[in-house]
Amino acid sequence: MIIEAASEPGDIVLDFFLGSGTTAAVSLKLDRRIIGIEQLEGGIETLIPRLQSVVVEKEQSEEKLLKVRVYDSDGISESENWWGGTDFIYCEMMQYNQTHLDKIQEAHSSEELVDIWKDITANSFLNWYVDPTTPEEAVNEFAAIGQSENGLTKQKTLLAELLNKNQLYVNLSEIDDEDFSVSEEDKALNEQFYCNRDAG
Repeated sequence: MIIEAASEPGDIVLDFFLGSGTTAAVSLKLDRRIIGIEQLEGGIETLIPRLQSVVVEKEQSEEKLLKVRVYDSDGISESENWWGGTDFIYCEMMQYNQTHLDKIQEAHSSEELVDIWKDITANSFLNWYVDPTTPEEAVNEFAAIGQSENGLTKQKTLLAELLNKNQLYVNLSEIDDEDFSVSEEDKALNEQFYCNRDAG
């Protein structure tokens, strides 16, 4: 009801927190276009298959169509006589500091974390208050923390605090920066999505 009241067929519905994809699914069935954003891996793993089942073409087999109806049995498929026939694409943002966060979480030893520490001080965006130098004394203190109770978890928390969380992904303004090695294909896709940013 909210989507019908607040938009017209063909309008764009923007959902900053896609979750399991209910808003996106309903919007498609009501002939709206969608732009959706989701960061949580669990949500992404749920919503992509859901939307794939929503847009399946009518020409598919009856068995496949039955699965679509069963999947959306609590939705508006029946009332809208929805049998698919639209499409969507999804893209992943290019990671920057998020890559370093992932490495921190996946580390299994203090030695690995020290190597990651050296890497992030040279190759990441740090919080403004962080001194990027890593004197031997600091490394020794960090190693000592690893020997304490829950030491590895404490070390991971400390390293994660160094990183600027506003720089988890590469900003559009940096798309031409050679350091990020953005492919021409990705540049073209962004240009198409943002409708020629240079022209305003």
